[in-house]
Amino acid sequence: MPEGDALKDTITKYDLPGEMSGTGEIRNGFADIHVVMGVEGDRAIAGHLHEAHIGTHFARAYVIPVT
Repeated sequence: MPEGDALKDTITKYDLPGEMSGTGEIRNGFADIHVVMGVEGDRAIAGHLHEAHIGTHFARAYVIPVT
C-alpha cells in the first residue's frame, strides 16, 4: 500500500519463483491474503496477494470457520 494512504493498494507483478507463507481471511465473500515470499538472493517480498501461478510445486490453503 502507498505510504500516504492505507486504503489504497499498489499492485506489483513479480515473474520469479518463491517460497510462500501467509495468512488471511474471507470477509463478505472477498479474500484478503497477506504473504511473505522468499526469493533468490536471500530476499523476502511481502504484502497483499492478488494473484499467484503455481508451476513446479504446490500450494495448500486451509479455511477454518470462525463463529
